[in-house]
Amino acid sequence: MSKRIKIFVGSFGSGKTEIAINYSIYCRKSYAKVAIVDLDIVNPYFRTREAKDALNLKDIKVIAPEGDLFYADLPLISPEIKGLIQNPDYCLILDVGGDDAGAVVLGNFRYFIKDLDYEMLLVVNSYRPFTQSAPQIKQMAQEIENTSRLKINGIVSNPNLGRQTDKKIIKQGHILIKQAAQKLKVPIKFICIDERFSQKMKRENFEEPIFYIKRFMHLPWN
Repeated sequence: MSKRIKIFVGSFGSGKTEIAINYSIYCRKSYAKVAIVDLDIVNPYFRTREAKDALNLKDIKVIAPEGDLFYADLPLISPEIKGLIQNPDYCLILDVGGDDAGAVVLGNFRYFIKDLDYEMLLVVNSYRPFTQSAPQIKQMAQEIENTSRLKINGIVSNPNLGRQTDKKIIKQGHILIKQAAQKLKVPIKFICIDERFSQKMKRENFEEPIFYIKRFMHLPWN
């Protein structure tokens, strides 16, 4: 909880948005004011704005296009975002779109963020395309940093295969992510595990902290 601004970046399908939503709820336990900003212009299905009602019930401010602009692929509310970035009263979560393409939007806010108390975390699911090896993960991290012109401070390990996930899949996927973290010379801040495994996989199973998450995102055809 040491950084007021948390930026979650990662590839399409990494689970970044789900984690950003859960983390904003976690931060609400320690901060009187929490806001989450939907900067995802890449993913057409899993977006923070889809969970707006649930987050509002927890008194978490959600910044996203409204009304007819709900599915817009443009950061149309930049002044409000800049205001939150500069407001020391808010714990701010930024959910940034996939890969370096999504990081272009983040780069627009670089001059407002770079000298503030921020942390940018790369969410990695080692079972998704383009992040299935340590060199691929390292390349993605470098591309995001080059595009956003901000520094990645850590990795969030999120190895899963959706409903097919089991303990073995989580443990094997996490090993690869640890190797990537070593190559990037950044720490793994925590490993994300679905709350349904909370009784099966305890904190002593990993060196890193475990962050149990609840699923808020659902495909529109489910």
